[in-house]
Amino acid sequence: MKKFTFQVLALLAVIGVALYLFKTGALNSLSFIPASSPGKQIVISGNRFKIEIADTDSKRKKGLGGRESLASDEGMLFIFEASGKHPFWMKGMKLALDLIWINKDAVVDITENVGPPAAGQKDASLPIYQAKEDANKVLEVNAGTAQKLNIKAGDSVKVE
Repeated sequence: MKKFTFQVLALLAVIGVALYLFKTGALNSLSFIPASSPGKQIVISGNRFKIEIADTDSKRKKGLGGRESLASDEGMLFIFEASGKHPFWMKGMKLALDLIWINKDAVVDITENVGPPAAGQKDASLPIYQAKEDANKVLEVNAGTAQKLNIKAGDSVKVE
């Protein structure tokens, strides 16, 4: 009976600690919980996407690599400190994407239907993608999205 009582008390203590960490927000800093930008959205000429923000070197390096899928209304927004010709490649990608290049508050270029690497393809042979014009943001969405939604250079962009 003493063993059972001890187990119940230990379980209650663990639950109490977990509730405390959850309530104080301390769980958000643990590395096994993915960091995201809840509630962030981008609107391109009336088309709204839920976005994850990649605004650090480590987040930009990982990008969407390893993801199996992306919802039709989701994307990843890469934000750079300055406008420029920021190179992208598809290392570690498992899905095809459209790259929507943005400078300030307008689309400046679109690279459509960028496929993932072929099985066994070496990193050194992966193509590098860049916009024709300088950009300070790049939105990655599912391949075909730009054409389907008629997104084009000159369209207005707003991050909310």
